[in-house]
Amino acid sequence: MSSLNSNYIILKKQNLIIECHSGNLDLESYINFVTSTTLDPLFSANMNYFIDLSNVVVTASIDDIRKYNNFTEENFISERKRKVVLVTNSPNQMVFATLFKNSNTQKLKEIEVFSTTTAAINWLNSSLIKYEILDVLMALKNPAKYQPQKKQ
Repeated sequence: MSSLNSNYIILKKQNLIIECHSGNLDLESYINFVTSTTLDPLFSANMNYFIDLSNVVVTASIDDIRKYNNFTEENFISERKRKVVLVTNSPNQMVFATLFKNSNTQKLKEIEVFSTTTAAINWLNSSLIKYEILDVLMALKNPAKYQPQKKQ
C-alpha cells in the first residue's frame, strides 16, 4: 500500500488547476492535498480542474464521497460555473469517479469523467493547446525525469 502522491500546477491565465495523483486515494489524504492547494497564492475557488486519477488505487468509500462533498460545500464557494474533469483508466477508478460525479451537489460545478486525456481537454475547451497540457501532465507525473519539449 503506497500513500497518495500528488502534484499540481495552477495556470492562472487559463483559469485551470491540473492535478496528477498516484498511490492510494483516500479521503484524508485528498482533503489534505486540496487544503494545501488553497494556500497557493494563485488559487481561486472559481477555477476549472483537470484531475488525473489514472495512476491511483481508490481506497476511499462511497460514504467518503458524501464527506468530501460536505467539505467542499463548507470551504469552497464559487461565484460562477466551473468544470471538473476526472481522467481514469481502470474500472475501479471509473466507478468511483462516476459515483463522485453523480453525487455532486454544487449547482455551479459540472463534472465529467473521461478515459483519455484528449477527450478531457476537448470537453474543458481549454485555451491551452493540447500538447501544453500533455507536457504539464508529464512533468507532474515524473518531475525528476521531465525535460520540456522544444516548441517548433
